[in-house]
Amino acid sequence: MENKMKNINLNDGIPKICISVVEKNERDIIKYIKEVSKLPIDIIEWRADFFINDSNFNDIVTFSNEIKKSTNKPILFTLRSSKEGGNIEYNNYQYILDVYNKVIENKCFELIDLELLTLKSNDIKNLIKLCNLNNIKTIISNHDFTKTPSKKNIISRINKMIKLKCDIAKVAYMPKIKKDVMSLLDAASEIKDFPVIAISMGELGVISRIFGSVLTFASAKRSSAPGQLEAMKLRYILDSIYKKN
Repeated sequence: MENKMKNINLNDGIPKICISVVEKNERDIIKYIKEVSKLPIDIIEWRADFFINDSNFNDIVTFSNEIKKSTNKPILFTLRSSKEGGNIEYNNYQYILDVYNKVIENKCFELIDLELLTLKSNDIKNLIKLCNLNNIKTIISNHDFTKTPSKKNIISRINKMIKLKCDIAKVAYMPKIKKDVMSLLDAASEIKDFPVIAISMGELGVISRIFGSVLTFASAKRSSAPGQLEAMKLRYILDSIYKKN
């Protein structure tokens, strides 16, 4: 499976670095994207759950063009639900689907995040089909900021993501003990020949920011999840560990 976006190849064995943008207004979003684009990172995640609401839905395509003009990095579009650590309720479910469809149909971004347990399976399938038609890569994700599921459950969720035909599977959980970190990494290691992002959050899970994933999330001025390493420090660590071609 080839996972290329612009000049980024997620399958070359070196974890790619992503920074999340959680600003709430257009000016601050563009300013922050321009700032982090100067860092040695690979992908920028736009956390649109901090921006989108009923009043600015129709502006999303126009604003996406401004975002793309502000950076040469691939953009990951994310609408993280409040139940998975985000800033938007999924109460108006059809509204959320309309946002996704509008973004995908207009080819606004290179990569789209879809939540496994928040969206209905048939809707995920349809959104992925639409992404494939528009040459957009997909992540199916699952987050829990309170605990880490069992290894068996983690593997089951990842396999469900794969069955739904995403390009990348993402699981991110909060460990309570060191064993939780190892369970997550062990589960991810059992997934063969498929790109996985496996994150154990907080200080206990810092090692998961370095090993075991095709994409890892870093911080700049602020972090979007506990345990993220600063981007420059993470780049130094990754360059020290992984051989460059």
